[in-house]
Amino acid sequence: MSASHHRWFRHLIAGAAIAASAAGAGCASQRAVQPHVPDQSVLDPATQALDKAVSAHAGQFAPRIVDSARRRITVARDILFKAAEDDRSLTSAEHDRVQTLVDQAKLDARAALIKTQAEAVQHQIGQLQGNSGNGSGSTGGADSGQSSGLGAPSAGQGTGLGNPTVGGS
Repeated sequence: MSASHHRWFRHLIAGAAIAASAAGAGCASQRAVQPHVPDQSVLDPATQALDKAVSAHAGQFAPRIVDSARRRITVARDILFKAAEDDRSLTSAEHDRVQTLVDQAKLDARAALIKTQAEAVQHQIGQLQGNSGNGSGSTGGADSGQSSGLGAPSAGQGTGLGNPTVGGS
């Protein structure tokens, strides 16, 4: 009886050792797997502005401006993650830098959107001018721009087709 009791005790010890080592490995792997993820909500205004510009195809009409906005957001995100990785809050200088990058990225995204809208307006004007000239049958009538009122706006005039800031920028 003593031999079987001894064998049972060894199995109990071995099982406990395996369970303890598995639990220790599990805790260690949980610490290694869980990255520090900072609060990125400060980036939301810039990412929303960029998403709006990209959905309007600004990447096609203003690719460098869109890339600039993306770079600024990426740099701001890197600052946030570096502080989180170091397990600390942002310094005052880092906070100011992130806020400046977010503001600049918003402006870039808006500029890209405005450029895209301006390109769309120019395209529409070109189509309207082409359509009015093709239907007249004469060579001098619609080209003067006086009968159709669709001539290119002179300096200081808006296009009359939408946001007046688009024509003025």
